[in-house]
Amino acid sequence: MRNYYFSLFLLMSGFAYSQVGINTENPQGIFTVDAAKDNPVTGLPSAAQQANDFTILANGNVGIGTSNPTNKLHISSETNGVVRIADGTEGSGKLLVSDANGVGTWQNSTPPVVINSTAGTSVALSTAHTWTGASATVTIPGYYLISPRLITDKSPVSCGSFIAYNLSTSSTSWTNPAFTIQDAHFPSGNLFDFIYSTNVGYLQAGTYYMLVRYSGGCTANTTRGNSGENGFTLILLR
Repeated sequence: MRNYYFSLFLLMSGFAYSQVGINTENPQGIFTVDAAKDNPVTGLPSAAQQANDFTILANGNVGIGTSNPTNKLHISSETNGVVRIADGTEGSGKLLVSDANGVGTWQNSTPPVVINSTAGTSVALSTAHTWTGASATVTIPGYYLISPRLITDKSPVSCGSFIAYNLSTSSTSWTNPAFTIQDAHFPSGNLFDFIYSTNVGYLQAGTYYMLVRYSGGCTANTTRGNSGENGFTLILLR
């Protein structure tokens, strides 16, 4: 009787530490389900044969469509839309968003944050940073697409070699600039200097002022006084 129980214990221990396969004699992990029952008796199944398999490795990784999952959940498929989460919050165009505990729900996509500045005024430029009168208030810190619009009238013809701009939280100095290494520079024009471009810069929360300078050498270089020719637009990058 003692030998019987000892043999039964050994048999149960073997089951506890063995690999388990359903529809296959060749499990690839501690547990493998070969749904189509098409895996080979020995060796690694082909990619086509793994496509209908479910495997759990000893490290706890779970593979669907793969016998070698490299993440806690690894899904391999040539078909789009292999994951479906229908919890009542789903809907067309929604994003899966996590809360602080990692719980995900479907939520409407957030519209882009677009900020248009006030219109600037007619200001005489110099070689020092000069506020053009255009400003905008940022409430969400982050990286923004910055699109300035500026035309200046100058004389004499072709004077100056460049015009440059930056955004600053001070209207009189280079404070918390959008571009920390250097202003955004542009070549000068013939009768006009102009800036129509898009750059990326990091903006803190606060009011930003468009500061402009040029290389000098003109008897006059004056900004225009309307939003289309003296202003800027900010778009928050998410």
